[in-house]
Amino acid sequence: MIIRAQRLSVIALTALAVPAPAAAAPPSAAPASAAPTSTPQASAPSILQTKMRTALLGTHSFVETVTVKPNSIAPLGGTLTFTVVAPNRYHQLISSSLGGGDDTIIVGNQVYGRAGKGWTVQTWSDRLVTGFEGDTFDVTVVSLGPDRASNGKTVGTFVMKDPRGAKDSDTLTCTYEHATSLPLQCDNGFSTITYRYGDPGISIETPKDPVRVDK
Repeated sequence: MIIRAQRLSVIALTALAVPAPAAAAPPSAAPASAAPTSTPQASAPSILQTKMRTALLGTHSFVETVTVKPNSIAPLGGTLTFTVVAPNRYHQLISSSLGGGDDTIIVGNQVYGRAGKGWTVQTWSDRLVTGFEGDTFDVTVVSLGPDRASNGKTVGTFVMKDPRGAKDSDTLTCTYEHATSLPLQCDNGFSTITYRYGDPGISIETPKDPVRVDK
């Protein structure tokens, strides 16, 4: 059923992973007389958060992959993949070793759900579509960290609220690109998030011959 897909993105993570470590406290403000730091980073978590949300919404296409590591509850772990293609295509694919899953495609206000070998379709309001896609775009930055080297480049670091965590206090430690403010990778020891941007091969096809299930 399509209507349960939004909850599955939470269930697939919280059922598979133990709680993440608590968020690190934000860095103390420097005295007014202190010299400016040479580390290039946003001046406050809220500024980076705004830039990051704007950057994600403005990106033509990207894939966010959440990988839950094998653990005592789910020895094989699980994977959640979220694909976005502007201006209005979104694909959520969830697989779990616990069984169950979800395959949902949104094109504008038309929501397609995998049903066996075929698809169903129904029309959603803008509010429902925005709410369904919210976990992918609504990054919540808790605190900033120091820059570090990654693959020969200098990247920023930050702690963000885990959008699919079991508790509000669940967080992820992440990296981001300074030039674009786009997140690159996140980890909390139990699950990882990786982002892939601008790949010409990223696409979302409209399902053929769906069965309409709304009235």
